[in-house]
Amino acid sequence: MRRREHTWRCSTRAIGHAVVLATLPIAACTSTSDFSVSKIFPDSGSRAVARLVPRNGSATNGLATFVQRGDKVAVTVTAFNVGEGLHSVYIHQNGNCTSPNAASAGPVWNAADASNAGKRSGELPQLRAGTEGDGTLIAMVSDISVGTGRANDVVGHSVVVHAEIDRDPKPEFGVRNDWIACGVIARP
Repeated sequence: MRRREHTWRCSTRAIGHAVVLATLPIAACTSTSDFSVSKIFPDSGSRAVARLVPRNGSATNGLATFVQRGDKVAVTVTAFNVGEGLHSVYIHQNGNCTSPNAASAGPVWNAADASNAGKRSGELPQLRAGTEGDGTLIAMVSDISVGTGRANDVVGHSVVVHAEIDRDPKPEFGVRNDWIACGVIARP
């Protein structure tokens, strides 16, 4: 009876892949116990954040951040479970998201000294979600500010994400609408 001997042939490429795969668990074990919301912002510029919570029975959630950059504000809205496609995102007048359909957020905010002819202060660019249903909006927005206390300050207002494009949203209490997530803008 003849005995078979197996010889393993390993290429340099295979060994390299094995080393990389072996080190992944070690890299994933870094400590995150000192994580805080302030770590996601740059060290300079006034900042504010809104944690988006589901409304109207949706599963949508996420985070909106606002960072003052000179005379503009860097706005990032990350939303999960919004559904594929384009979605309206607005800053609303009231810093209140307690109603089940987010109508407590009030109408789209327009600062008293707004200089945008034909555009409300609270109008943000549209959020585009991919086939997985998650999306991110990143924009530099003028005519708003963060933490200044001026009429165009976003702090104390709310952010609402819509299930689709809504050119002129109106708050209606007790009625199901397409306002699927809401968050109050506050300093971290």
